Amino acid sequence: MSLMEIKCPMCKGQLWIDPSNGKVVDHRSVDHQKADFDRFMKERKEAAGQWDDRMKKAKEEEARRKAELEEKFKAAREDPDSLDGDVPTIQWD
Repeated sequence: MSLMEIKCPMCKGQLWIDPSNGKVVDHRSVDHQKADFDRFMKERKEAAGQWDDRMKKAKEEEARRKAELEEKFKAAREDPDSLDGDVPTIQWD
């Protein structure tokens, strides 16, 4: 009797099947690495830190753009003739 050896689709272990009746004769599962809670928490903190850095940079960029726009608006309000001429005009139908 020759057994068929295949990879288990569920656990990725090894299955030995008897081809004459189609029954599983033996099953050897793969040793899966257990999750490490401390490593998981460390990765979560690092991910949160990266998220915080991105948010901080985005807020700084937004504040910089806001200040720049306010400065341009103030300059345009004080001297409307100093505009470059590429000011959009509104056309009413």
